[in-house]
Amino acid sequence: MTSMNSLLRKLHFVVLFLLSNLGYGFGGTFDSARLVPAGSDPTAVAVGDFNHDGKLDMVVADAGVGASSVSVLLGNGKGTFQPPTTIALDATPVAVVVGDFNGDGILDIAALTTDVFVLLGNGDGTFRIGGMFAVGPQPTSLATADFNHDGKLDLAVIESRGVDVLLGNGNGTFKTAATYPAGDGPVWVATGDFNGDGKVDLAVSAFDQNTGAISMNVLLGKGNGTFASPIVTGKLKAGGGNVVVGDFNDDGRLDVAIGGLNLSGNSSPIAVLFGDGTGKFNSPEYVTTGQDPASVATGDFNGDGKPDLIAANGRSGDVTVLLGNGKGKFQTGPNYAAGYAGYRVSALAMAVGDFNGDGKPDLVVSGGDPQYVNVLLNLGEGRFAAAQDFRTEPYGYYVAVGHFTRDGKQDLAIGSDFGQVSVLLGKGNGTFGASKSVETRLPSNGFLATGDLNGDGISDLATFSFSASTVTVLLGKGDGTFQAPNTFFAGPNINWLAVGDFNNDGKLDLVVCAGKFLVVLLGNGDGTFQSPKDTTLPNPTATLAVGDFDGDGNLDVAVSYQTNGVLSILLGKGDGSFGKPRNFNVGVGSSRMAVGDFNGDGKLDMAFNDQTNRVNVILGNGDGTFGKPLRRSVNATLDGWIVSGDFNLDGKLDVAVGASGAAAYLLLGNGDGTLKPAKQIGSARAGGAPLGPMVTSDFNGDSKPDIVVVTDGGPTILLNTSK
Repeated sequence: MTSMNSLLRKLHFVVLFLLSNLGYGFGGTFDSARLVPAGSDPTAVAVGDFNHDGKLDMVVADAGVGASSVSVLLGNGKGTFQPPTTIALDATPVAVVVGDFNGDGILDIAALTTDVFVLLGNGDGTFRIGGMFAVGPQPTSLATADFNHDGKLDLAVIESRGVDVLLGNGNGTFKTAATYPAGDGPVWVATGDFNGDGKVDLAVSAFDQNTGAISMNVLLGKGNGTFASPIVTGKLKAGGGNVVVGDFNDDGRLDVAIGGLNLSGNSSPIAVLFGDGTGKFNSPEYVTTGQDPASVATGDFNGDGKPDLIAANGRSGDVTVLLGNGKGKFQTGPNYAAGYAGYRVSALAMAVGDFNGDGKPDLVVSGGDPQYVNVLLNLGEGRFAAAQDFRTEPYGYYVAVGHFTRDGKQDLAIGSDFGQVSVLLGKGNGTFGASKSVETRLPSNGFLATGDLNGDGISDLATFSFSASTVTVLLGKGDGTFQAPNTFFAGPNINWLAVGDFNNDGKLDLVVCAGKFLVVLLGNGDGTFQSPKDTTLPNPTATLAVGDFDGDGNLDVAVSYQTNGVLSILLGKGDGSFGKPRNFNVGVGSSRMAVGDFNGDGKLDMAFNDQTNRVNVILGNGDGTFGKPLRRSVNATLDGWIVSGDFNLDGKLDVAVGASGAAAYLLLGNGDGTLKPAKQIGSARAGGAPLGPMVTSDFNGDSKPDIVVVTDGGPTILLNTSK
């Protein structure tokens, strides 16, 4: 009996809390994503040690089309898991909980489908069928506790009529369910002693779709497995999602936090209700996170002894850390990429447990990816080994780094397809403030470039619209805002833009690809530009990179064409003009380029992706010519974006590339121009869109190159953790 009660106490803090997709493990180089294969469309998860090896395992509900199963993943104790074992059920599961239902000291599983399906553990991570037990129509939530004080675990199930209570027989079977009313539109059930009488009570969140009313309903337990009529806390302005229990204001009375449903497309906060010790609640605290935070979890994530919250935002596709002060207030902390923004409007699913044995509560998140769950390892202080994402205007797809204030911290500019630019001011620790919108007067944006175009020490912006023939310049004011945009004619069909001093006068110039022309606009040093000078290119639809490829001190330009595999080198004359293009066949259609010295000979080389998902490095000869490509295939669909840097701090240049599915890959350099096999280093949220632009810089001041990637949901930062 004592061992069972101890087991219950341990499980109370690690049983299921529902949330979503992308989590990250410690990848050795970056705070990187670790996707764990887990069956078909995992939507609920619970954790426990199923094989008695002292390492946490997990069980995941498989809710894919035609799926009627759960997947069991045995933990390796390092935040990684063995391949899943699938167990067939009678119907698609919507919830799972873990407990010792037959009293043998081995954890079992209860899965909620149209019935409750019990799987009895064998102690080695395998399970046998225990039985099915009927519940009411349209069940949605499941919880376990000992409701009648007989030392045997019971079950509570939310269904459309209320809450069904199934008293356990102690052998893995359950008595016929008794149904209790639990508010209009019950959604979720959690357990706790809300009136301090030593008996287990039920807390049920409810959302009436007919009236829009949201309420919290407490059913006080009588200690014999029956429950009183609900005590209703109604007229809530938010909530209706899942429920977690804790003493959030340190008064010795249990409180609840309720996930916020997305009502009529509006973002809803989570609601924290403070218990008065009688089953009633005082005035709620509303905590704003992302969009549709229908699920919430609790734990001490920063090790200060005070309960914190984490909200999973189904519509904005991220997880928000909310650090508690122990007095019922919560400070909004970092956001971590946690799903495809807008991809799944339903709640995401999460469980809490120490997956790598370091004594810190980690997260496992499911519900957004059709094949994976994801683990976020806790780094302490409320930080997780995961990429952080930052919201901007929708459909951001261009990114540039600059100093838009005088605080010396790296800032970001994100361009959108709707003509706006979002500026995020850096805090110097790898995080950014809220985005500020900058009007460009353009119908849409093309590539963004930054530089001090008027010599005042502040970064300015240059961009263009694909449908226009002009370049737009926005001069920075030094406070993160910009002067009214100015336009300069460059030529029709602009498709790329870069900044550099092409006439060696100390003033930054602009160079663009416009149709079949390379066009230079020489800067006057005050943010204005001279009439364009052009050089004919062999083909249109080009991208460009800038560097001194022949070592004469003048900037040159490399132009790649996405269809025919030709690379053109235009050597600069130092007066803003260029020689005729020198054309090199580099194979299958090339794309964006990264410039650097990949073999350490002091001569500039280039790296680029091609249409066969290979990364190519061509070594420069120092005279504007290049050798044959050195190629490395990547087991992913590359989208063309590529950056270079010494990411593992070994003195050799590496590359990072973007791929579809919102993923990024790192290829470490060998120092001779060849690259090691690619390793995934991160993922971004955003609607399943391919990974967008990538830039690299030191965003947290530790002298290590970090990476920012952008999808249509906004930028995601991958901080470099190399030592």
